[in-house]
Amino acid sequence: MTDHPYTNADLRATAAEVVATAIQEITPSEIADRMDRNYVQSTNSGDGNRRTWAQLLNRGDLDTTEFLAARQQIDDLIRDAADVSEWAIQLGAAGLTPHPAMAWQSTTGGYDVAVQVATTSMLTDAARDELITEIRKAVGETVYRVLGLKPVSEAAA
Repeated sequence: MTDHPYTNADLRATAAEVVATAIQEITPSEIADRMDRNYVQSTNSGDGNRRTWAQLLNRGDLDTTEFLAARQQIDDLIRDAADVSEWAIQLGAAGLTPHPAMAWQSTTGGYDVAVQVATTSMLTDAARDELITEIRKAVGETVYRVLGLKPVSEAAA
């Protein structure tokens, strides 16, 4: 028992709820504000010509059709995202770091299976790399045997 009338589990549950609610309650206007400030990842070529969404889509003072369409697609992705807030809070509380997802793609272009691995920072780089490689291999062999799917490259996952 702690000196508080709540437990660590209570703190984590509330933190997960706050994260999930923040994501669920973001407005289209807030998304547009972030698009105005955030750089588009594909424009980060290292030559200093990074562009925000507004710059990329030549947005002036008025919302363009392309900008609004991109904002709507981002909003749809947010609404359709899996709620992993509890998992993320538990990872942080345990001091674990997530690694790129492993995904197995169906013939329809979507994913049928995805696995996320997180490890402690206490692992050496070599141990972490070997562990992730072996997990990828074991899950990949099982997914191929059961579903006939091959893994997607890490860059696409």
